[in-house]
Amino acid sequence: MEEKNKFSADKKSEPDQQESNKEISEKKAEENERKQNNEDVQTKKIICSIAYIFGLLFFIPLIMYPNDESAKFHANQALVILLTAVIGELVLGILCGVLSHIPVLGAIFGVFCGLFGILVLIACIYCIIGVVNDEKKELPVLCKIKIIK
Repeated sequence: MEEKNKFSADKKSEPDQQESNKEISEKKAEENERKQNNEDVQTKKIICSIAYIFGLLFFIPLIMYPNDESAKFHANQALVILLTAVIGELVLGILCGVLSHIPVLGAIFGVFCGLFGILVLIACIYCIIGVVNDEKKELPVLCKIKIIK
């Protein structure tokens, strides 16, 4: 008789065990999904940061995430910084070259050229910090320029 009760008790716990196995598998599935979402967010942050670090790669976030507003925002910011750096360095370089025959003005424009490069670097760092903190930090002066919509 005891063996019958033992056998029937095992049968009763079997559905409970199946339910707990389902719960465990659901929890594992949720955990895996969370990990994958976290990895996707980290990957997007890295790709958007690369757009700022290597200005010519501003289009990479657009290719990887074509419908993401954040990726478009950071690609636009990186492109604006790149164009500002190229145009500013060209103008200051030409002025520095032309005015290099005048000792004082040549030195002043040489310093301006160096300061401009440092400002571009600071702008990139400012934007990368925004990417890492998952914020849309607009550049103070250049925020009105929207090339990528």
